[in-house]
Amino acid sequence: MIEAMETNSPTLITYNGKKVHITQKIIDKYKHCKVRDDIDLERIDENLTKKGGFLPFLPLIFAGLAAAGATAGGAAGIAKAVNDKKAEAAANAEARRHNMAREEKVRE
Repeated sequence: MIEAMETNSPTLITYNGKKVHITQKIIDKYKHCKVRDDIDLERIDENLTKKGGFLPFLPLIFAGLAAAGATAGGAAGIAKAVNDKKAEAAANAEARRHNMAREEKVRE
C-alpha cells in the first residue's frame, strides 16, 4: 500500500487472504497521512467489500412497473367491456322500443 501511495499508481494487494484493489480514490484519500500506521487496512477492506446499493433493485423496480402497466391495461380492458355491454344494452332497448312502436302501427 505504501508503495502504491509513493508511486501514485493503483495496485492489487493481498490482505488476510483477500485480494484488495487499491484504487486511485483510496490513494488520494490516504496520501495525506504522515505516519503510515494511520492507514487501517481492515477498515479499507470493510469499505471495499460493501455490496448492494441502488443497482440491485433496478430489476425489481422494472418488474413492478411492468406489473402496474399490465394491471392498468387489464383494468382498461374491463372498463371497456363494461361500457360496451352498457352501450349494447341501450341499443337493444332502443331497437325493441322501435320495433314495438312499428308493430302497434301495423295493428291499427
